[in-house]
Amino acid sequence: MLTTVLGRARLVLTALWLAAAAALIGLVLITHLATAFAIDGRSMQPAIGFGSLVLIEPVSFEGVKRGDVVTIRADNKVVITHRVTRIVTVGSEQYLELKGDANPAPDPTLVPERALLGRVVTILPKMGYLAAVLATPSGPMGVIALLLGGLLAIWFLDELESGLEEKRAKRGAAEPMGSPHGVAP
Repeated sequence: MLTTVLGRARLVLTALWLAAAAALIGLVLITHLATAFAIDGRSMQPAIGFGSLVLIEPVSFEGVKRGDVVTIRADNKVVITHRVTRIVTVGSEQYLELKGDANPAPDPTLVPERALLGRVVTILPKMGYLAAVLATPSGPMGVIALLLGGLLAIWFLDELESGLEEKRAKRGAAEPMGSPHGVAP
């Protein structure tokens, strides 16, 4: 009975460990192969929640239309993800007017073409938290420690289960034949 419980616990822990490792590898690949940004504000709620990770695709200024959610880098280097409310022409230049879905009014400044980073194509809720942790110096070390701890727990359960099975096998070999409980007839 105990070995069955330990075996199931080991299988569940192994499945969870594999899922966590696959998710982390996927997140690392996504953040390194795609252009991704963690959302650290609430201005786009409910469409994009705080802590989400957004993946953007490059888009030409002419390819942007009203209603698109775009990511820009402002002159002060702050990255902002907001919805396009209109495209404005001032003289011979075109600009985007942006607004966060949760904001009562459009952003106070128009966005020039040079600030456009891309259009949001994928939203991964809550994954921005993990991406932010992985971006810190101690983040990857913590994740590695967590994964190693999971491996140690799996190994421990495996060893415990093997030890119990060995004990049962030795006990079974010591019992006389024809007696299920080691008592002579």
